[in-house]
Amino acid sequence: MNKRILAAGFAASTMLAAPVIAQEVVIPEQSPDELLGGWVLGAAVESTDGERIGSIDDILLEPDTGDINAAIISVGGFLGFGSKDIAVEWSELEINWDAREVVLAMSRDQLEEYEEFVARDREFIPAPADEGVGGDAMGTGAAGGGAMDGGGDAIGGN
Repeated sequence: MNKRILAAGFAASTMLAAPVIAQEVVIPEQSPDELLGGWVLGAAVESTDGERIGSIDDILLEPDTGDINAAIISVGGFLGFGSKDIAVEWSELEINWDAREVVLAMSRDQLEEYEEFVARDREFIPAPADEGVGGDAMGTGAAGGGAMDGGGDAIGGN
């Protein structure tokens, strides 16, 4: 009888603790020292002279910490055609969060001289080294193509 009461008490205490745990991971409102970053995507980037350089198309994140490493700025072109993406270190941007302004100490011409940023098409998790022969199990190794890249050594290949 005492074991049943003890078990019931334990079960009840764990159910009561669940909402407390959930409250710790949910943030009900923005604190005064937190900033919303959603406006950054698409934000206009200007030079220190006030010249429009381009706009922020994306950001690069550090996978372990979530820190922002770089802003991908779309430069040049007309109405989105002929533009190229340049990755600029996040620390190089001067951001006025309250005014929603992004300034880069570089001209549009200077930025256009840099090579275009190349993003990976898709994410792959490498297989452990002991799986597969002649490349990894996902077909992403250098020993030949995979099922998705038309290399011819996997499903539907040549």
